[in-house]
Amino acid sequence: MSDLGDLKKEVFQPAPVELIRYAAWFLQFIDQDRNADYRDKHWGLLRALLIQHKADWEDDAPGKPIATQELWRLALEERGEDTSDAKGSKARNRVNDHWNDLRSRFYEFEGRFTDAARKAGFTGLLWPEKHQSSGGTSSTYYLAWRKFGEAVTQPALAQSYKELPFVLHYHEDQSSLRFSWIGRLLLLPLLFKHHNATTVRIEGLRRWVPALGLGLLALFVGALVILALIPAASSKLNWSLVIMAATVYWFYLCPLARLYDRKIMMASPLFYPFKSRDCQVELLWDVPTREGTHSSAYNLRLVRYASECPLCGGKVWLEDGGFEYFNRLVGRCSEEPGEHVFSFDRKLRAGYWLRSSR
Repeated sequence: MSDLGDLKKEVFQPAPVELIRYAAWFLQFIDQDRNADYRDKHWGLLRALLIQHKADWEDDAPGKPIATQELWRLALEERGEDTSDAKGSKARNRVNDHWNDLRSRFYEFEGRFTDAARKAGFTGLLWPEKHQSSGGTSSTYYLAWRKFGEAVTQPALAQSYKELPFVLHYHEDQSSLRFSWIGRLLLLPLLFKHHNATTVRIEGLRRWVPALGLGLLALFVGALVILALIPAASSKLNWSLVIMAATVYWFYLCPLARLYDRKIMMASPLFYPFKSRDCQVELLWDVPTREGTHSSAYNLRLVRYASECPLCGGKVWLEDGGFEYFNRLVGRCSEEPGEHVFSFDRKLRAGYWLRSSR
């Protein structure tokens, strides 16, 4: 965006009455007292933006982008907390700490927000955006209107990719996901800490613990195989040790190694409630800082990628490709799972019809 005038044009596409109604609905939807998912401080930033913009729209004025210090003060007021530290560098540091979390969580809940907004009769979402200023002036924060299906929330696809038949975009469906207590118990020895209902996190020096765990598992499997091959008095292979090594490898070592290699795989049914639909577990590193340095932390997330079938309009869910699409995740339409099969690209969040090449 070149200036603030262009920024305002993007924010106010629908009629003010529609935006007022949307803001009131969204404030109730992300009410921290109704749902524990929205109690963190980064959600306070979003509620502060909604409250301020709603007040501007009710005064028949455009919702003004909010400066960093003012946004932090409004967020603290919304949460009923002391506003004495909403000054200077303190406010800037607090907003910078929480803004990336808000953006990340908003993308995670995009599917949940989209489904709820559609049911409420809306045609798009209000997205939290930041206008990075130059020359030492304060950055500003605002809400931008995005219609459903707009490509602005998706990575750009190469022209050759767009030319493939029946390309679809995946989104995250977070409507009923959460780690089960068994899943959290299994991850506890790897020093992951419970971050929220769908994410466990590891940071600092503790990030080496899973790698050490993988190494110890590999040594254990190798030791079992060596012991099984050592000639015994009967000169027969010790099959019990072979079976034990294969079990440890297949159920523990192989899935963890594949996750570090592929970054996403189908989640074990132990990780989520049995009544939930199959989902995936994704390894996601923190984004680099503005200085270009990488964070030493990463998240292990439960996700469920879905889309709408461009062939019949049914729901497309991710599944393991099996022997037909070995070592791949593919999207299968719930209406025609045998023929309406699509590829899955985690970074592009896109896929194309696989049956067209057969």
